[in-house]
Amino acid sequence: MCTIGRTTVKAAGEAHHRPDTKACTVRCEQGRTDCGSKRGRNSFLKTALIPLAQKSLAVDCYDGGERNSINVITRENYEFLRDSFFRYSMLLQKEGVHTPGNSIGEGIANLYDEMNTLVGDGLHVNIEQEGGRLFFRLWKYHQWGSFTLYYFPVKFLESLNPVLRKIVITFLHELMKANGIGTFWDDYETDFMFEILSEEEDCEPESWKERMKLLDSYQEGKIGRLLKRVETKSYYKNLPKVLDTYKPRNGFEQPLVDAMKRGQPFLTPERGIMQYGYDAYYSENPDFHPMYLQQQIRVVYDINDIISDYLVDYYNSYSRETYDITPVTVRDLSPDTEELFCMDDYPERFFRWADEFISIIS
Repeated sequence: MCTIGRTTVKAAGEAHHRPDTKACTVRCEQGRTDCGSKRGRNSFLKTALIPLAQKSLAVDCYDGGERNSINVITRENYEFLRDSFFRYSMLLQKEGVHTPGNSIGEGIANLYDEMNTLVGDGLHVNIEQEGGRLFFRLWKYHQWGSFTLYYFPVKFLESLNPVLRKIVITFLHELMKANGIGTFWDDYETDFMFEILSEEEDCEPESWKERMKLLDSYQEGKIGRLLKRVETKSYYKNLPKVLDTYKPRNGFEQPLVDAMKRGQPFLTPERGIMQYGYDAYYSENPDFHPMYLQQQIRVVYDINDIISDYLVDYYNSYSRETYDITPVTVRDLSPDTEELFCMDDYPERFFRWADEFISIIS
């Protein structure tokens, strides 16, 4: 949990973003100019279709594990997009004006521009494909919270009495399960991280001994066991009832219990926070993958130890070369669409609560 450009008392580390607007992360709310053909989600939107539009474009599709190449610039796809465009214009009670173009490819390119104009500056548009079917996807960013990284530390569990510890472990487990939140154990670079930290002998012998003891605790000792316990254990089936009956014993327990009570809606959401992780700028073969939500929202042991420092340093280094995935609401359009694009406020509520909760447990 950290703010951009400065470290707070409760920060997991100092996360910086390069102040180059050309390399701005998605969190900074890309302008409309970034959402057009030059950064379209499908490769044909990155290709100049005018004055010479492509007559065909093959994409790879998989059916039963078999890879097939399918042409997506077809009359069927053009008509699906065209009818989707007119359907949405009717729902908006606006006149839809379409220029067919001199070819199917040019007609599709025209439809993309016309849909962009139709929805206005408040929404973004991509053309997606699934199984060879092209369709419009409307999307819009949710507002990120106050901190760059949302790390939920669990070190505080060690100081709790046994009853409250089981309650909090159950709460954190349910929060992780409902929202798709994990630790760093499943990251592909985790083994490399421990290897690097074990080889860097850049400190005093006593400090080096403490570091190796800490790393061993992560890999073979109580820290690793605690993280696994939070990830896998649920001690109570009726957590709301347990929270209501538990009597806080001191000035730390009271705000903790209150925060968990306020956090109960995040244990049973219709869509967890990770389900908002749409990659609007997806590329099949990127030089650098984006920073996914699971790298920005995770459970850690201690926001102030060398492991969290490494994760934050990795984020700072890697994010300079790419962009952040942040919560997005999408709506896929078809000729039968019945409702206009709309958003809930789950990510905003989640981040507001997480700001408060992480500040208490840090």
